[in-house]
Amino acid sequence: MRTGVVGAGAIGRGFVASLLRAGFPVAVYDVDPAAAAAAGGKQVTSLEELARESEVLLLALPDTPQIEEVLAGGLEAGLRPNSVVVVTSTVSPDTPRELERRLAPAGVRVLDVPVSGGPVRAAAGELAMMAGGPPEVFERCRPVLEALSGHLVHVGPTGHGELAKLVNNLIGAVIVEAIAEGLTLAARAGGDVRTISEAIAGGSGSSWILREWIPETVFRGDYDRRFSLDLMRKDMGLIRELAAPLGVETPALDVAAAAFDRAVADGYGDRDFSLVVALRAGADLPADMQHEE
Repeated sequence: MRTGVVGAGAIGRGFVASLLRAGFPVAVYDVDPAAAAAAGGKQVTSLEELARESEVLLLALPDTPQIEEVLAGGLEAGLRPNSVVVVTSTVSPDTPRELERRLAPAGVRVLDVPVSGGPVRAAAGELAMMAGGPPEVFERCRPVLEALSGHLVHVGPTGHGELAKLVNNLIGAVIVEAIAEGLTLAARAGGDVRTISEAIAGGSGSSWILREWIPETVFRGDYDRRFSLDLMRKDMGLIRELAAPLGVETPALDVAAAAFDRAVADGYGDRDFSLVVALRAGADLPADMQHEE
């Protein structure tokens, strides 16, 4: 099955590496030719060429405006009947639904399959993937998606992959705020933050973020972008847009969002979202966990 990847950023590069490792032919396009070349696979010179060559086309783009941009930039013109466009971005559930309506007359199918796990898991083919779309389209693309994922679930119709991802990020944002409060308390009371976190990792307060993400970021003082504060704030906006007309109150999200807003206002929007832990705990953390000004 011929695959194509639009976007050779951190996640897109992981897609390419995992697909090549699984034996799929992969073509790659990025606005930065150097990024596309570094990703591996076959580099193409236009979005139209990429679409013509691909049976399954993965969009690894930040948001809906970028999806619209690549469609208008030649991708839509090159799409072939019976090909499948897979939206892996975290966007409004309305985006894949509208894309499905738009592309149906050309015989092109759509899946929304946002991902969770970050660049390291993307490169290892171990992402969590939440798929929305027609079951027969999902089954057709399953081999491609399984090459990228360690946990793949078809959650429902088109748009429900995005629904699942937004719920995931709501929970994740609240967990990060809880970790920030907890580790601040541990540090202020004179506890060994790493050891206490290790203990909690086996208890009821554990989470994937505490077990996997925090050791890779906070415990190393490494806040280079994996999943940025800017992207998390964008997703919080999408969550609020989804929740408000349904009458769903999100007070815990509001508390977490305030912490993210403060961090971005202080100029840290391009840093990893785990930085809110270091900002909250401040000088109470060990020196090697501190963030650089």
